[in-house]
Amino acid sequence: MKALSAVAGLLFIAAFVPYIRAILLGETKPAKSSWLIWASLDTITLAGMYAKDTVNGQILGAVIGAWVVVALALKYGTPGWTKLDKFCLAGAVLGIVLWQAFSNPVLGIMTSLSVVFLGSIPTFMSAWTDPSREDKLAWTIFWVSCVCAVIAIPQWTLADAAQPVTFFAIETIMMYILYVRPHSPTTTKQ
Repeated sequence: MKALSAVAGLLFIAAFVPYIRAILLGETKPAKSSWLIWASLDTITLAGMYAKDTVNGQILGAVIGAWVVVALALKYGTPGWTKLDKFCLAGAVLGIVLWQAFSNPVLGIMTSLSVVFLGSIPTFMSAWTDPSREDKLAWTIFWVSCVCAVIAIPQWTLADAAQPVTFFAIETIMMYILYVRPHSPTTTKQ
């Protein structure tokens, strides 16, 4: 299972390569709020998992890649901050405050992951409106990483399973939006 966890981490990092390339080429416009929330809360989740000795390869890859994308999103991402972006950022701050107030790593993991999911909404909405804003190859590799991470869960405890399952849910929603949901001919990427 540890080897599969390492594969999940390497795949997660590898998925950032086409995503970063697409950002730099102007093909992808990352939602700043989603990536800022993901990077911050993935870091908190990593800290909680470290405290419970449940760190996996995927969370390590997520933290490294997400912070790179945050830096790029601030420069190349969708301009401005919508009400939804601000609402999701406020939710992220609330999640951090709750975790600190209770000083419980598992509560921190669960709160952070709940807000990570909430922070995905701007990206879901952006991709729903215009799927060409997102890189399909990157999201597909993220999803494959999630499949590996779920299979590699060593014990079905909240500390071990919550992060891979949450990431799997997020990536599966993106797979639906990018591949299954019908798109009008004017919004699909050529």
